[in-house]
Amino acid sequence: MSDDVNLSTSPILRPPSESTQKAAVKLALFGAGIGLTYAAVVIVTDQAKANSVSPVYVQARNVLLHYQAEKGAWPKDFELTRADKAMPGFKLDALTDALAQCELPGKWTFVTKAPEGWPAIVFTPAETGRGFQRTLEMVDGWVDDGQADKGDFLVRREAALLRLRAE
Repeated sequence: MSDDVNLSTSPILRPPSESTQKAAVKLALFGAGIGLTYAAVVIVTDQAKANSVSPVYVQARNVLLHYQAEKGAWPKDFELTRADKAMPGFKLDALTDALAQCELPGKWTFVTKAPEGWPAIVFTPAETGRGFQRTLEMVDGWVDDGQADKGDFLVRREAALLRLRAE
């Protein structure tokens, strides 16, 4: 039995094929790659949603300011999806198209008096949260001053409002 291998003295562990430092660097690069990929997906998704939201504000603003200029008053509160009933005779094709292409689900309304006291286009998202706020903060940078809590475009936890001024 001297030719048999004694299992109690044979090595169980083998030396690593690469150094610990090299393995740590590979793991760190892999983790950073996953993190950057996730961040890029979030940014691209938010950008796409913001690109679909801003035309609704622009088109609704144009139609409502035109209405106010022609009639001398704002229309009564209404949902933008029912603009044809609130503003008969006005060309609403661009607004209807913008609403249909909006990627952020929620309710669009016009109010003659927002809590701040002025007429506004209000978007209330189907789901509130940080994703909604991130997306609409991008829109704020495009249509207003880029400060979500100041200016004519306000982003709140439960809604986003665009102030309308007839000057």
